[in-house]
Order: sequence, then structure tokens, then C-alpha cells
Amino acid sequence: MDERVEATGVSRWWSATADLLLGAGCPGCGAPWWGACPACREHLQDQPTTLASPDPAPVGFPLAATAGPYDEVHRGLLGAHKEDQALMLTSLLGDRLAAAVDELLAAQQVLPGEPVVLVPVPSAASAVRSRGFDATAALARRASRRLARTRPVRSAGLLAQRAGLADQSGLDASQRAANLRGGLRLRRGPTTVGVRPDGPALVVVDDLVTTGASLTEATARLTEAGFEVLGAATVAATVRRLSTY
Repeated sequence: MDERVEATGVSRWWSATADLLLGAGCPGCGAPWWGACPACREHLQDQPTTLASPDPAPVGFPLAATAGPYDEVHRGLLGAHKEDQALMLTSLLGDRLAAAVDELLAAQQVLPGEPVVLVPVPSAASAVRSRGFDATAALARRASRRLARTRPVRSAGLLAQRAGLADQSGLDASQRAANLRGGLRLRRGPTTVGVRPDGPALVVVDDLVTTGASLTEATARLTEAGFEVLGAATVAATVRRLSTY
């Protein structure tokens, strides 16, 4: 699934020019570049996909796959994509998410012809308005398009945050779990058309897993509504809380 990007003379010239004129640098390492530099792209693509969970994992945490550890490169790229609207990173990070989904589907022995729907963990409506786009939903769409080359996969925003949910940043594991408990709801609207409890199996997706509270809550809400949830997939997982199955 790798797509290596060679640094051509033209791309080097453009990145150097962008650095001089705009102060552009690779979010992963800071080197002069427009978007992710070839070294950081190769770093991400060299990370093995694996089944992993937080340690300790919250009760009800689903079978989950990740495409790499949350190291400095992942931190820079994921942060730039979400907080700085670095849309040129969507394809790279979305393809890594697709690799993690592939790992999960293989573990669950899902046949190539079986339809699957990727469900992004929802962001707060205020955050989406502030950023101008939903970063996790964008990654889910990219991953579904990548996977759709070989199997029937699409994405759907089935979940939304309930009003009054506190910002997760700065909360520890128990506080995150308490904050999120009951904090998600099923969304009704055009994005959910054709996705029914008796329809395709679902995979919950997110950019990062830390405590596992978000993936656990999303899985619980979908399961309670009667959906079959195969598990979860993320671009990266926090190393200090990571344990393989």
C-alpha cells in the first residue's frame, strides 16, 4: 500500500522557495518543505501496522489496529493536519489510516467482497467551525477511497457529540472516560442514508488513540443501536500507553 514520494529537482526547488517566501517547513521534522518531506513520508510508511490497545484499556475497548507509534513525526503531522488545516497531509495520513483498517479487517477475517463502513469519531461542532473542516472525517473519507480500490468500503458520519461535552485535552484517563460517557449520539441526516443496523459492518476510526475512551464510547453507542462493529483503527497510538494483543 506504500506510495513512495521521490524528491525531484522541481519539488526541491518549490519547497526551498516556499521556505524562503512563506517560512514553510515539514511539520514532521521542520526541514524546508511544503507539506511532509520525503524522509517523514518514508518514516510513516515504514511503520508496521499492528493490533494494539491502551494499557490499561478501558472496559469495552474494541479490537483495534494502528499504523504506528505516536512519535515526534506523527505528532507534528497529525497536529498540523488538525490544528493548522494542512490539507496537503490528508492523503498521506488517510492512507496510513487505510493501512490500519486493512490490518483490522485481516485480523477479523473479513472477506474482500464484504461491505464495510468507516465511522469517524466525531469532533465538537465548535472545533469544526473553528478549524474550518473536520480532520478525522477527512481522513476517513480518504481511507475509504483508498480501500475502495479492492473492497466495498465507504465512510459515514454516524456519530455526533452531545452538547455540553468538555474539551478532552488536559484530562487524565478516568476523567476522559467520565466526560465521554453518554457524550455521543447517533446522527440523523444525509450522511447516514443507507447505513442501517442490519447493513454493513462498521469500523470506528480516529487519528490517534491515547486512553481509548473515545473509541470505547463510539463503539458502545453504535453497538447499542444494533450495529455490528468490527473494531477500531487509528493512524497512531500513544507509545507510553501502547500494548500489543
